[in-house]
Amino acid sequence: MARPMRKNAVLKLGGVGALAVLLLGGGLQLASAGENTGSTAAQTVNCPTVRDKLPAVPASAAAGVERELANLDEEIARQNERLAKQAANPQGGANFINNAILGPLKSKRVAVLDRIEINFNRAGAQRPDLDALATCGLNAPGVASALNSSVKAGNAATGGNNTTAAAQTVNCPTPQIPAVPAQAAANVQAELANLDKQISEANARLAQQAANPQGGANFINNAILGPLKDKRQAALDRIEIAFNRVGAQRPNLDNFAACGLNGAGAGNAGNGNAGAGNGNAGNGNAGAARTVNCPTPQIPAVPAQAAANVQAELANLDKQISEANARLAQQAANPQGGANFINNAILGPLKDKRQAALDRIEIAFNRVGAQRPDLDSFAACGLN
Repeated sequence: MARPMRKNAVLKLGGVGALAVLLLGGGLQLASAGENTGSTAAQTVNCPTVRDKLPAVPASAAAGVERELANLDEEIARQNERLAKQAANPQGGANFINNAILGPLKSKRVAVLDRIEINFNRAGAQRPDLDALATCGLNAPGVASALNSSVKAGNAATGGNNTTAAAQTVNCPTPQIPAVPAQAAANVQAELANLDKQISEANARLAQQAANPQGGANFINNAILGPLKDKRQAALDRIEIAFNRVGAQRPNLDNFAACGLNGAGAGNAGNGNAGAGNGNAGNGNAGAARTVNCPTPQIPAVPAQAAANVQAELANLDKQISEANARLAQQAANPQGGANFINNAILGPLKDKRQAALDRIEIAFNRVGAQRPDLDSFAACGLN
């Protein structure tokens, strides 16, 4: 019997919503397939979720596992984009989708799942068998793909509304650094970025702990805050050394090493070191490099399911500040361009990068069913 022809519809493939989300470097980025007229609705890949199938994740493996779960979602988003293009402009024969999309996707998932298993093994935990989660099928046209960022951990304590408990975040003091000599600026900014990376990693572990509690009453102190203090002390020592090497007085930063905890759901702790990114503003000393002055995003309580993604984007914001400050340090040492060079070559691109990261934070809320915050006003930066 001849199959009835399906009427073409005018639809925006870019509006497929959460299934077109790309996580880049730990972050979320919306990938629009554009607006197409006269195309059929796109199918999406139907992959088994992994987060909810995992046993309790050891704290030392949490960051690695989170990265790989993000990789799985990134691959789903990429293949959904390809399916959207295929719907708009069909190519190949009957087996094109199996051979060019689903087959390669399975191979990539096998590699990612292997890395998740290895993360367990390296932490001394039993290696889970995730092979059965590699193969994906297809959803009906217009049905969103299930994503790991949208499901809770398999053994997380849940409430009546099927959400996990909000995670605590680390509360680290902002190092009070004197005016940084231009020759030391790049090294100091690199270490400030390390401090922010350490905060982000610790917050990711706290998010995992909220979803999959383990250890006793002292677990967070012994396994998260203690190692974080040691890492911060090493980074602060390197900042002091950077001053000493260029003949400047070595500051004493030891009392900025220890961190505490914010209350559960405090969403801005991942950016708690943002002030440090601006902490080397000149105090009137000639030759000191200027630094960017970026507003700290005021983020509402972060749902536990979105915590890892939000922390990754807060770390991106701090990295962007560090990179911009490094460029300002180079500009102070070797001026170039005209009067508008800093605005056009540093502050303008920084605003664009911050806007993208802030958008991905908003999307992280939206994807787990929370109200999407409006963070646009935090994109533009000035100068200290």
